[in-house]
Amino acid sequence: MLPRVSDPPPRFVVCEDGTEYIDRFRRFLGEAFAFVPATSFADALASAPGAAGLLLDLDFRRTPAAALVDEAGVPGAAIDAGTRRRLAESQGILILRALRARGVATRAILFADLDDPARARFLEASLAPLTVVPSSTGLRELAALLK
Repeated sequence: MLPRVSDPPPRFVVCEDGTEYIDRFRRFLGEAFAFVPATSFADALASAPGAAGLLLDLDFRRTPAAALVDEAGVPGAAIDAGTRRRLAESQGILILRALRARGVATRAILFADLDDPARARFLEASLAPLTVVPSSTGLRELAALLK
């Protein structure tokens, strides 16, 4: 009798402009979950099919301007410094909005330190299924959210 092959772990797309989140998740949660990086909307869209969920950072200030998407989900070509800063500061939301507009309904977690609870509730309602959590969320709490 052949040994039973276990199912692969659930795969989550980690949208961030660096590697801080994905390195931490792989190191501490990598036995239970698979994490794939997405540094832009294009990466996230390509990686989303079959994913168990999306994990998004809010701020993408290290991302080149040409890779940032605007409120319409369009990559910004030649944008001024103020527009670049505004788009970078909310890029996680803009990426998720663009994914939702293209039919990606996968559950998502947005790591954002929002001062206004009403804004978090609005985002969760308008971009559902979404959970907004502080960037300081612990690994145990995150693992429970991923299950």
